[in-house]
Amino acid sequence: MVEHFKQMINNSKFISYLKGPDIFQNLWVNSFVFRILNTIVNLPIKFLRKIYYKWNNIFSSSFFLRILDYLCENFHHILGLFLIINMIIPDHRWYNKYGVILTLLIFIMFLFKATIKKDINIDLSQIDYMAVIFFLTIFISAISSLFPKDSLNYLIYYFITFLSVIIIVCSINSYEELDALVKFMMLGVFLTAIYGIYQWKVVGIEVNPSLTDLTINQGVGGRVYSTMGNPNVYGELLVLTLPFFGSIILNENSFFKKIFWIILSLPILLVLLKTSSRSAWIAFAIAVFIFIFLWNKKYTPYLILLGVVALPFLPSSIYKRILTVFNPNDTSLKYRKQILGPAFAMLRDYWLTGVGLGSRIVNIIYQRYKSFGLTTVAHTHNLYVQLWLEAGICAIVSFMLTIFRLIRNTFVAIKEKNNPSINNILIASLSGILGLCVMGFADHIWFYNRLLFMFWINISIILASLKLSKMENK
Repeated sequence: MVEHFKQMINNSKFISYLKGPDIFQNLWVNSFVFRILNTIVNLPIKFLRKIYYKWNNIFSSSFFLRILDYLCENFHHILGLFLIINMIIPDHRWYNKYGVILTLLIFIMFLFKATIKKDINIDLSQIDYMAVIFFLTIFISAISSLFPKDSLNYLIYYFITFLSVIIIVCSINSYEELDALVKFMMLGVFLTAIYGIYQWKVVGIEVNPSLTDLTINQGVGGRVYSTMGNPNVYGELLVLTLPFFGSIILNENSFFKKIFWIILSLPILLVLLKTSSRSAWIAFAIAVFIFIFLWNKKYTPYLILLGVVALPFLPSSIYKRILTVFNPNDTSLKYRKQILGPAFAMLRDYWLTGVGLGSRIVNIIYQRYKSFGLTTVAHTHNLYVQLWLEAGICAIVSFMLTIFRLIRNTFVAIKEKNNPSINNILIASLSGILGLCVMGFADHIWFYNRLLFMFWINISIILASLKLSKMENK
C-alpha cells in the first residue's frame, strides 16, 4: 500500500515537473515574443560591434581603450567592487542616486565588453521567465499608480536592480569568475562588520527606545546598525549574505584558506548578535538549517542538537531577547498587529491592482484605514502584504512563483551533481534568500533600496550558477 502510494506520487505530473526539464522556460525561450525581445535588447550591442570592428585599427591603438579592454577582462572584479561600494557607504552618506549612477556605469562597461567580445550578449534565456513577469508587473503598477510621479522614483530603482541582474547573469561565464564575485561580496560584508564593531566599541551606540522595548529588554544595550542605518536592516543584509561563507569554506582546497575565511566570518557573526534583531536571528537559523539540509541532510539532526545544547550558553541578554518573541506584552509585536489589521482591510479594496509602486503611496491611502492610536506608519512590516498593496495580486503571485522556481531549479541542479563547487554557491544563495523571505513575514525587507538590490543580486547569483551548471552538463 505504501509502495503504491509512493509510486502514485512519483508518477504525478507535479513531481514530474519538479524532476524533469523546465517545460515552461523552454516554451518562453522558443516563443515569438521572446525572440523579438531578445533581438531588440541586443540591437545596441550589434550596432556598437559593427562600428568597433570597422574602425578596429584606430581603436586598437588607443591607450584609453586598451585600459578599458583590461578592465573588461577583469569585469567580474569590477562587479565585485561595485557590490562592495553598495554596502560599505554609511547610511548618512548614501543617496539612492549613487546606486543608479554606479549601475549605469557598470552597464556601459558591460556594453563595451559585449562590443569587443563576440561571445558576450544579453541572453534573456538565462533569466527566469517568471522573474521577467514579476518586473513587468512592477512596471505596470508604477504607470497605473494612483500617484504616478511618486511611483516613478521607486520604478527607477527596480529598473537598475533588474539591469544589474541581467549584467551579472550575462557576464559571468566561469566558476572562477563566480567565485571571485562572491568573495568580493563577502569582503564587503566583512568591512561593514568592522565598521559595526567600531560603532559599538569606539563610538558607542545609544539605546533607541523606538527600536527596543526597554521594559522587557533590560541590558540589551545599543544595537549595531553599521552602514545600513537600522539594526533590523543590517540584520537582513547579514542573513542574506552569511551563508556564502559556508560555500567559500567548503570550496577552498587549502586548509589555511579555509581558516582565513572562518576567521573573517567571526566578526560578522558577532555583529549579527549585536543587531539584537530577533527576526534576523531566527531567519539566520533557518538559513543555516536549509544550507545543511541541501548540502548533506544527514547532518541536520546534529545541527538541531547543537542548537539546543548551545542555548544555555548564550549571553543572558541575548537569551532574554529571544524569549521576548513569546512575550505578548512586547510593544513591537503589538505594533505590527495594529498595522496589519487596517492593511488587510485596505487589501479588500485594492487586492487586484494595488495602489501603486512605493511605500509612500501605500502610506497615503493607508491613512483612510488606520486604527485610532496609530501615528506614523512607514510600511506594513510584512513584505508580502506590502508588495500586494503596492502592485496587486499579479505581482505577489509572480514573486512567489519566482521563488518557487528558484527552489525547483536549484534542487534539479544539485541532484545532477555536475559541479559540487557551483552547487555549494547555489545552496548558499538559496539559503540566504529563503532565510530573508522568512524574515519578510515580520518586516518589509525591501523598504531600504539597498536591501532590495542585494536580494536580487543573490537571485542573479543563483541564475548565473544555474547557467554555469547547464554549460557543464552539455
